[in-house]
Amino acid sequence: MAFFTLLPLALALLSVTLVEGQVIGLGKCPEVKVQEDFDISQYLGVWHEIEKFTAYFEAGKCLRANYTLSLKPDGHVIVDNEKNVNGEVKKAIGDAYIPDPKEAAKIAVRFYSFAPYGPYWVLKTDYKTYTLVWSCVDLLNLTNAQFMWILARERELDPATVDELHKLATGYGIDVTHFSKTDQTGCDS
Repeated sequence: MAFFTLLPLALALLSVTLVEGQVIGLGKCPEVKVQEDFDISQYLGVWHEIEKFTAYFEAGKCLRANYTLSLKPDGHVIVDNEKNVNGEVKKAIGDAYIPDPKEAAKIAVRFYSFAPYGPYWVLKTDYKTYTLVWSCVDLLNLTNAQFMWILARERELDPATVDELHKLATGYGIDVTHFSKTDQTGCDS
């Protein structure tokens, strides 16, 4: 009987090891508000990573993402991520779509055809300068795994804007002390 009592805890701990690098929180994901009246067509194009919650798959510098509409009639977006690791350019091509047009800022994305789609929620963007993106997955209702990114159209972003985005996230109960600055120096344009 004790085994079945400890099974959820054991599964949660196993899940934590599988999502190494993400920010792990206790309980369910925090409640957040996404960008109202989100327009994916204005969001398309190149975004440079300014800050992120550190994740093992994001090692390197000069990280950027390019979002383009695919040629498929299903409205999916091609996500072309690129980074520089020890002088070598590495790419990851993903697929994204909007599951519910009523909540267009709640995008689903994946980078492997066999993987489930994960949340990519745009909390705030002005489309021309910055965007604040958050992802959170509940793990057995005991813990959660969070990612967060501040992206910009240029390789630098005004510190006052970064501070404003930190305050917004903090207001939702997200711990912004987990942010790390992305190295965007010496990158090709």
